[in-house]
Amino acid sequence: MKCPGCARVIDPVRHGELIFDGLVWCEACRRYDPELLRPRDFEELRQWNARICAASGFDPVQLLPGQQEKGDFASSWNCDLCLLAEADHQRRSILLLPPGWRLTTLCHELAHIFTGQDHTGIWARAFALLVSWVKEQLHQTEPLLS
Repeated sequence: MKCPGCARVIDPVRHGELIFDGLVWCEACRRYDPELLRPRDFEELRQWNARICAASGFDPVQLLPGQQEKGDFASSWNCDLCLLAEADHQRRSILLLPPGWRLTTLCHELAHIFTGQDHTGIWARAFALLVSWVKEQLHQTEPLLS
């Protein structure tokens, strides 16, 4: 895969260095909309999950709230060691830990469930399309929570 902005070769396995938004970009060429990264209430994520699944033509995926077990997350952040979420393909469920209660994390895990793949090119393109769709929905005037 190549970044559409600079043509640099990019590897979906190194997804922490990439931006998934319509296409798969390197982090030098694109940034996420801040609303995609903002922490969300778990109930709001459940509603987003239902909307994303319906719009994508998939049966709903079960979301499970996880607990942050040790200490203060912000003071111990190390993105190589911290798990934000985990998708279970067989059970069609996603465990979201509180630091992962973000729309980008939900889209990341849903792309795993929808494609049945790990960090591959197919998964990356699905993730990018989901993020793009969610971003478009965020900028509509209709509020998600009633």
